[in-house]
Amino acid sequence: MNPQTLLYVIGSAALFLGERLFEGADVARIALDVLGVLLVGLAVLGRATSLARHPVATRRALGFYALSMSSALFYILQMKDVIGEAGFDAERVDQLRTALQALVPLVWLVGALPAFGLNRTLAASPHSVHPLRVSAAWEGGLGVALGIGMLFPLNWLAHEYNERWNFSYFKVTEVGEATRRAAEALPEPIRVVLFYPPASEVVGELKPYFDELEGDNVSVEVMDHAMDPEQAKAWKIRDNGNIALVLGEKVETIKIADKMDSAKKDLRKLDSKVQTSLLKLARDKRTVYFTVGHDELYWKNAPGEETNLDTFKKALESLNFKVKELGIDDGLAQAVPDDAALVFVVGPKKPFFPEELAALQAFRDGGGALFLMLEPTTEDMSGLAALAGVTADLASPVLSDKAYLPISKGIIDRANVGTNKYTSHESVTQLSKRSAEAILITPTAGSISEAEGHPGKVTMTVKGMADWFHDLDGDYENDKEAEKRGGFELAAVASGPTSSGEATEWRAAVVADATLASNAFIRNPANAVYLIDTVAWLTADSALGGETESEEDVRIQHTKEDEGLWFYGTSALIPALVFVVGAMRVRRRSTKGAA
Repeated sequence: MNPQTLLYVIGSAALFLGERLFEGADVARIALDVLGVLLVGLAVLGRATSLARHPVATRRALGFYALSMSSALFYILQMKDVIGEAGFDAERVDQLRTALQALVPLVWLVGALPAFGLNRTLAASPHSVHPLRVSAAWEGGLGVALGIGMLFPLNWLAHEYNERWNFSYFKVTEVGEATRRAAEALPEPIRVVLFYPPASEVVGELKPYFDELEGDNVSVEVMDHAMDPEQAKAWKIRDNGNIALVLGEKVETIKIADKMDSAKKDLRKLDSKVQTSLLKLARDKRTVYFTVGHDELYWKNAPGEETNLDTFKKALESLNFKVKELGIDDGLAQAVPDDAALVFVVGPKKPFFPEELAALQAFRDGGGALFLMLEPTTEDMSGLAALAGVTADLASPVLSDKAYLPISKGIIDRANVGTNKYTSHESVTQLSKRSAEAILITPTAGSISEAEGHPGKVTMTVKGMADWFHDLDGDYENDKEAEKRGGFELAAVASGPTSSGEATEWRAAVVADATLASNAFIRNPANAVYLIDTVAWLTADSALGGETESEEDVRIQHTKEDEGLWFYGTSALIPALVFVVGAMRVRRRSTKGAA
């Protein structure tokens, strides 16, 4: 490689490393920047030495060097501190930054590759260079640069209109933490009997799963229905293709076909099925109530998925809860039913009557549990919030103009916020451990703060992101003077002594968003984990907490390093390889021609 080309490449690489990899390390950054500028300067000066012998070719090479170095100007312009002073709104600033960031490598390539071609031509003919060779050198380099440049919009389009295809092979689920907890909570050991013929492929998939679950509380065996029909009949097993979980006189069965083609779908959800069966064996069904009559989110006749709680209801039922309604017609104004293990209040739009609030407070003070999910509304919900020891700011939603979920592709999407800021409380332990990828999606949320003089202890569990702000004027824009960013709390738990003075305590949880529990958003894993783990804490039932495993939609996952390798491979390494091979071929042809 020509010395001027080598110096320019190394110098540019030093500048890139200094600005991108050592952005926060001042000493390393300055050292690499100084080295980069020095090497680039030497490369340009070295090229200028041929100005007297080859004025036309040298001037053209220096012009392309100048064009390449102008990419530094675009890099400076895209900096937040620089472009932010232009007075544009946040959305326009983001658009301009994206455009300028794309121009930096493109301008560098369009200037550098023609200059490299001219360097090679001048080095091959130090005494005289034919004008046609000069033209061919810079035109060839420019063509390669523009060809590589085509990858930039293609990568952008691939990112914006990302499509995924699942090419993964079938995989059986593994034992999840929630299932392990359910097994540990069993009052006595159980038998797990797999009714399958010895030659069944399905047994080969099931056995490793149950071998992992086997322990002091779980024993596992395989039984062919034809070999012991009387025992199978006693457990109401009619044929092979069933799993029996036996605890004394209680039997729970799971149907998994004995043919692999038919069993694959159920095998992918095996862990959740086993957890549900273990919970049914471990304890009697308990009752939870959802308040109605205040325009709460509901599972019947919901106008859309954002207000439908059907999936959440089914999840509670799978955890061995009986779900009932609780309104004034059901006696809410007098008292909460004695069989209530937990009362949900999910997204009311109308205020509760004083008598209803008094009944909920009496239930709480008697050792009951409340889960309050509040939505931004113009109505006064201070009475409900006080039951959890907080005050709620529900007059306007919190927004983000930096990071949000683009559902409608409009400015209203700024209300679709999400956070991964969790504390160390038991109800969010799982989310806290996986905070890097566990984003709790909370569309159109409010905020809460601890109330003064409340009974009991309040612990904040979920915090808002630093860029959140309350949209006080409803324009979906941030008013820097009136709408301060950050410092918001999203969810909390509270507990306190019961009115009877017994050892047990009352418990309550509150979150300033109800839509997170709807069908539209509970499919997000972090939302589901938050809801179930909070229910587990409220009911003091650790067997409910944790995650179940599912391979229902197994995708091929790449790490951040993998994605970076794919990006740089397609954007730089492969085009560079094509350029090198092409240059070698041209050189070989030139050598043959000279011979």
